[in-house]
Amino acid sequence: MSIHLPEGIRTFLAVVEAHSFSKAAEQLNISRARVSQIISRLEKDMGVQLLYRSTRSLSLSPAGDTFYQLSRQGIDQLEHAVLSAQNAHSSISGQIRINAVGGLFGEEILAPILVRFMAENPEIEIDLSFSSTREDLIEAQYDLVVRMGILPNSNLIGRKLTSYTNHLVASPNYLKSMPALNSPKDLLDHALINGSVRRWSFTNTSNEEKYELPVQGKLKCSNGHVAKLATLSGAGISRQPAYYVEQEIESGKLIEILPQWQLPPSDVTLLYPQSRNISLRVKALVHYLIEAFKISND
Repeated sequence: MSIHLPEGIRTFLAVVEAHSFSKAAEQLNISRARVSQIISRLEKDMGVQLLYRSTRSLSLSPAGDTFYQLSRQGIDQLEHAVLSAQNAHSSISGQIRINAVGGLFGEEILAPILVRFMAENPEIEIDLSFSSTREDLIEAQYDLVVRMGILPNSNLIGRKLTSYTNHLVASPNYLKSMPALNSPKDLLDHALINGSVRRWSFTNTSNEEKYELPVQGKLKCSNGHVAKLATLSGAGISRQPAYYVEQEIESGKLIEILPQWQLPPSDVTLLYPQSRNISLRVKALVHYLIEAFKISND
C-alpha cells in the first residue's frame, strides 16, 4: 500500500522554524498569503490541524508537533543522502567562515566538531570567529552563524542544534551569610552576577506562576568563565547553562537555588542565508553539525 505524500511539507517546516508566516514567506520568496494558502491546503489534505494561529502567536498542535519532528527528520535524511552522493562524486573544498558564541560552548563543544569535519574533509579550511558582538551574517560575509538564546527577527534560515537548561546557582559560603530565598522576588536582596541577559524569567513548576526579574548585577560580564569563577568565589548568584555547572552542582561546590522556579532553556541555533546558490561545502557542514548535535542529544 503506497501513501500519497502531501505537498507543502517544506513550507510547513519553514513556518515552524521561522515561528512566523511572514518570515517564512520572506525565506521562500513568496507572499504571506500564498504561505497561508499552502498550509491550509496541507491541513485539508491531511485532515488534521497542524498549527494553532492567533493574531499574536503561532504554535503546533499535538499532531503538528509529531508531523514536524518526523518530517524534519525525513527531509534531513534525504538531504544528507543527496550530499553524500555529491561528495562521493566530487570532494568538497574551500573556506567556510563561521561566527559563533564562544566560551565553553565554542571552545569545548563546537570547535571539536569542526575539527573532526576538517579531518574528514582535508580540502576544507575553517575561519572561526568567537567575537562577542552580534555580527551581521550577510554584511560581514560569514557563511554560518551560531547563536544562543532569543534571536532577532531575520530572513535567515534558522536550524536548532540543541538546547541547554539553565540553573540559578551560588556557593555554599555565599548562601550562609545571606537572607533566605523562597521566591524570585527575594533575589532583589542579593548580589547578582549577570552577562548579556538583562531580565531573568521564571515559571513556577507547580502552578505555572510567572515572574520576571530585572537584573542589576553587582558584577556584569558576558564571559561565562568569569561569571562562574565569581560565583564559585562567593561573589553572588548567577544564571548558568547546564554544561557550565553540572559537575559543580553534583560535587556541592555550587548549590542550585529556587529549583521549583524554572528558567527558560537556551536554544543553540545555526543560521545561514536563504539561497539556492549556497555552496556544497556549506551545505555539507550544516548537515554535519545537525547530525553531530543529534547524536550528542540522544
